[in-house]
Amino acid sequence: MRQVITYLRFSSKPQERGDSIRRQEELFDRWLKSNPDATIVDKFIDEGQSAYHGKHLKGDFGRMLQSIQDGKYPSGQTLLLVESENRLNRQSARKTENLVDLITGKGVDVVCLESGKVYNSTNIDDLDTSIQLKIAAHIAHQQSKEKSIKVSAAWENRAKLALSGEQQLTKMVPGWIEPDTRKLNEHAQTVKTIFNLLLSGESLHNIARYLQANNIKSFSRRKDANGFSVHSVRTILRSEATVGTLAASKHNDRPAIPDYYEAAVDVTTFNQAQEILSKNRKGRTPASDNPITINLFKGLMRCQCGASVQPTGIKNSYQGVYRCNNYADGRCGVPTVKRKAFDSWMITNLVGMLTKPDDGLSARRMAELTYQVDMLSKRIKKTVALISELDDVPELKEQLRDLNRQRSQMQSELETLQHTESLTDKTLPQLADIDLLSKAGRVEAQLILSKYIKTITIQPHTFSVSLNNGNLFEGLSITPHDVYPEEAAIYTQNRMNQLIDDELGLLTGIKGEMRFKN
Repeated sequence: MRQVITYLRFSSKPQERGDSIRRQEELFDRWLKSNPDATIVDKFIDEGQSAYHGKHLKGDFGRMLQSIQDGKYPSGQTLLLVESENRLNRQSARKTENLVDLITGKGVDVVCLESGKVYNSTNIDDLDTSIQLKIAAHIAHQQSKEKSIKVSAAWENRAKLALSGEQQLTKMVPGWIEPDTRKLNEHAQTVKTIFNLLLSGESLHNIARYLQANNIKSFSRRKDANGFSVHSVRTILRSEATVGTLAASKHNDRPAIPDYYEAAVDVTTFNQAQEILSKNRKGRTPASDNPITINLFKGLMRCQCGASVQPTGIKNSYQGVYRCNNYADGRCGVPTVKRKAFDSWMITNLVGMLTKPDDGLSARRMAELTYQVDMLSKRIKKTVALISELDDVPELKEQLRDLNRQRSQMQSELETLQHTESLTDKTLPQLADIDLLSKAGRVEAQLILSKYIKTITIQPHTFSVSLNNGNLFEGLSITPHDVYPEEAAIYTQNRMNQLIDDELGLLTGIKGEMRFKN
C-alpha cells in the first residue's frame, strides 16, 4: 500500500471563496479513485499564504518539508499530490528546483495532477525533466511578479485618492480606531491615559505596570498579544496615528496624510511626549570599565515565556541578578537568578556537558550533509551540462554560483563536524584559567561560551542548556529551588563527574535529574 500526502494552497481570501479549494480537492479525489492501492496519511493546507514571498515555507508547507526531511514517510513508497508546480512555490526557478530536490531526495515522489508530471529521485537529474520543471517554475514566478507589479500600481492610485480624501486607503488601523469609520473607539481613553501618565513624570516601566495592575487589556489585534510592555507603550507614544495622521509609506513613497483618523490627543500633547522620550535617550553615560558589566552569556539567555533574560541590579562589586525582560512589566512570574552563582556554576561545569555523547546526532547530521553534498554535486554537473548545451543564459550561471555556494557551506559544516565530533576538555579553552576579574578576560570568556552554547532557557527555579554539539540538559539547578544565596555552594568538576551515571547521559542529583536528549 502506497502512502499519500496532499498539499493544498491558496494565496488569498477571494480564492477561498472561489473555486480554488474545490478544484484542488476534486483532483485529489479523482487520482485516489484511479489508484486504489494508495491511501492518504497526511494532509497539509496553507490558507491565504503567498508562495511568491515564501510565506508558505513558515506554514504547513514548511512543516511538511520538515517531516519529509526527518524521514517520517517511507522512501520509495510515498507520493506528494499537488495540483501543479506553482502550488509548491512561486519564487525563482532555482528555489523551486531546490525544494523539489529536497523532497525527491528523501524518496518522496511529487505528482503534479494538472499536468500529469511526476518528479522523483530517478528522473530529477534528467535533462528534459529539469528543463520542464525550470520552465513551469519560471512561468509561475513571472505570473506572480507581474501580478505584484499591478497590485503595487493599484495601491499607488489608492494612495493618491486617499491623500485627496476621496477614498479610504486601508482597513488596517490602530486598535483605538474603528476600521469602518476611522473614528475613536473605547480604547482611545487608554491612549490618553498613557500620554497623561508620561507627562505627569511616570517612566515607561511604571506606565506598563499601571496598565497591567488595573487589568487594562491590550487593544493590539495580534493573536499573541500579552498585555502592555514597555515596547508597546513606547510604540503608542511614538505613533503619529494618535494625532490622526496616517504615517508615510516607504513601500510606494506615499507622503503622510494628516487628519486621516480622528485624533486621540492634540498635537501639543504629542510633541511634549516626543520631547520627553527624546530626553530619555540622550546623555547616557559611557559603558562602565567595571568588568562585571560584561555579560558572559550575552544573547544566549531566554525565559520560558520567550523574552530575553538580561543581568540587572549591578552595583560596584555586586553582580546583580538575571531577570526576564517581561518580569518588570508584570507579564512573567519566573523569579530572578543570582548572577554570580549561575556564572560560576556554568564556568565550572560546561566542560562536563560538552564531553557527553550526542547519541549519534552528529553522525546522522554528517550522513545527511554527505548525501546533500552528493545531490548538489549532481545538480552542479547537470547545470554545467545545461550551460554548455544552451546559449548564454544568465539564470543558469546564477544558479550554478548559488549551488556552488550551498555546497561550499555544507562541506564546511561537514568538515567542522568531522573535526569536532567529540569535544573534550583538551579542545575547549580552559575557562577556569581565564581572569574573570578583568574586562578583557570576561570578553574572551564571552566569545568562548557563545561558540559552544546555543541557548540557555530559564524556568521557575531551574534552567536548561542547549549546546551547539546537539546536547540538551534540562532541569538544572544550582541550589534547592527555594534558596538563591549570593554565596551559593557551586558544584565542582568532581561532583559533575559523579553525576554522569550512565552512557545514556542521564544526570541526577541536580534538582531531581538532568536529562540528555537528541
